[in-house]
Amino acid sequence: MAEASFSKPPDTETLNYTQDIRQMMHGFGDSSEPLFESAKIIEDVVLQQMRTIISRACEIADRRAGSKKNNIINGEDFIFLLRKDKIKLQRLLKYLELKELGGSVQKVLVNDTPQNIVDSEQTDSTKKKVPFQTFLEQIDNTGELLENSSTMDDIKRRRCIRADLVTRSMDEMHYIQYSKARRVSFVNKNRHKFSEWVGLDGDITLSKQAYAILSYLAYETVAQIIDLTFLVRQDQSKMHGDAIDRQRLNCVNPFTYKPYYGKNVVTKPFTPSEVNEALRRYWSPQLDMTGPFNRWSMRRSNLKLLSC
Repeated sequence: MAEASFSKPPDTETLNYTQDIRQMMHGFGDSSEPLFESAKIIEDVVLQQMRTIISRACEIADRRAGSKKNNIINGEDFIFLLRKDKIKLQRLLKYLELKELGGSVQKVLVNDTPQNIVDSEQTDSTKKKVPFQTFLEQIDNTGELLENSSTMDDIKRRRCIRADLVTRSMDEMHYIQYSKARRVSFVNKNRHKFSEWVGLDGDITLSKQAYAILSYLAYETVAQIIDLTFLVRQDQSKMHGDAIDRQRLNCVNPFTYKPYYGKNVVTKPFTPSEVNEALRRYWSPQLDMTGPFNRWSMRRSNLKLLSC
C-alpha cells in the first residue's frame, strides 16, 4: 500500500475541506490516496447539505421563539431535526456524551486533582443525564426517544466491520497513518474556518453546542456517502454467493470481499462516477422503496438530507 501524501493541488482554493475529506474517506475505507475529484464532489454535497440543515434549523428556531426575533440556533434545533430517526439520534447523543466525557477527563488531567471525579455510589438525583434529556422529554410523545438505547445500529456495526477488515493487512506505519485519518473531522482545529466555509449569514449565530452538532452532521454526511458508494462498488463487482447473505453486511462481507485477501493488494480509490451513482440512487424517487437506498424521496434532492 502506497503512503498517502494528501498533497494539495496548487490551484485549490484556500478555504475548503477537500484535503480533510480525503483523509476522512480513507478513514471510512477508501484507498490510502483518495481521488481529489471524488473528494470535491463530496465536499460540494456536504456544503449544500449543511446550508440546508441550517436553513431548517432557522425555521425551527423562529417557531420556538414565537413572535420574538431570534437569530440564535441552539443544539435543540438540530436535535429536533433528528427526532424521526431514532438510530441517528441515538448515535448523535452517544457522540455528545463521549465528547463531554472526554472534556471532563481532560480537565482532571490538567488540574491533576481528584475533586472532579464523581463517586460511583452517587444518588439517582446526581446521576449524569443524557445530553438534551429535558428537551427530549418535551418532544417525546411516544416514549421511544428516551427508552433503553439497546437498538442495534446496523450502519455503525458495518462501519466497524469494514474498519477491522481494512486494518488486517496493514503494517505498523500504514496503521498509524490510517488511525490519524480516522481522527480527522470538521470539528478539529479551527471552528471559525468551518463557519466561514459553510457561509453563515451575519445575522445567524450558532451556540457552541450547535457548532459541535453541525460539524458532527457534516462528518456523518461524508460517512453516509462512503457507505452508499461501497454499495455501488459491490454491485459492480458482481460477487458470487447468496444475495441475501451479502446484504447482511451491506458492502463488507468478509467471505466475498476479495480485495482484502492479499496483503499487497491496494484498494482502488472511489471514482467520481461511483460517488455520483451513489448519490443518484439515494436521491432517485424510483429507488425509494428498494433495499438499503430506501428513503422517502418525494422532495427535491437538495432538501433530502443524508445525516438527518
